[in-house]
Amino acid sequence: MNNKTFHVGGSIDKAVKGEVELRSLDVLQEAWRITAKNFLTFLPAIIGLFLAQLALLMLALQVQLGSPAVFFDAIIQGGEISGAIVEAGYMANFWSDVLSAPLYAGVSLMALNHAVGLPSKPSHLVKGFPYTIVSIVTMLLASSLQGIGNALFPILGLMLSMGFSMAIILVCEKRVSPLKAIQFSLMATVRKLLPMTAIFVVILTMFIVSFATAGIGLIWTLPFFFNVKAIIYRNLFGITLQVTTVKKGNDDHHSDNGDNSKVFNA
Repeated sequence: MNNKTFHVGGSIDKAVKGEVELRSLDVLQEAWRITAKNFLTFLPAIIGLFLAQLALLMLALQVQLGSPAVFFDAIIQGGEISGAIVEAGYMANFWSDVLSAPLYAGVSLMALNHAVGLPSKPSHLVKGFPYTIVSIVTMLLASSLQGIGNALFPILGLMLSMGFSMAIILVCEKRVSPLKAIQFSLMATVRKLLPMTAIFVVILTMFIVSFATAGIGLIWTLPFFFNVKAIIYRNLFGITLQVTTVKKGNDDHHSDNGDNSKVFNA
């Protein structure tokens, strides 16, 4: 059995210097194709992540308000919403994002498989569990900085959200620290600001349309979003693959054939 590794796409050094190619239309077209190809196996993992985040959101509202119904009744009834309810909603969303980070990482790693032509299975949702601590810390730091940006200037918060979008994948696939991941992600984004902005404007528009259809559109938009990020990551930072070649025994009638399997590094 022989193990070989090879690299697909860019690198951290090239990404932070802007020495990589990123074409917004090409990214969106490729993401559309791989989303269609992997839709049935990817959607269950997306639903699993969504349900986990929803459960954490409800738990956080329960802790802060005594019942999630207090928050949703205030939203449905309209009128003036108290500062306490707004703050509870913000903090519940914040902690649901942070605590679901290992599952978010798992979905992101599944999308990396798609970006290099490998399949994924719904059970791969737990691929992020080995990175539980670093993924939570990364999400905590990124979400906190985005929150500060939103408080200062909403557009700044959106820009930081885009700038930090590769951080959680970097800590898993490149094994860098959360602070380094945030730094590299932001620097690479700034170097490719125009194509990145174009891509995320399209994604944002798709989310708005999805919510306008009572959330039905999210069935496609969410898998598409993760696949877009995976393709961007591949083009900017590259993905390392490990290829294992197993030779059949001499007593096997297929002895002169090798059995090759490709395994994503993370």
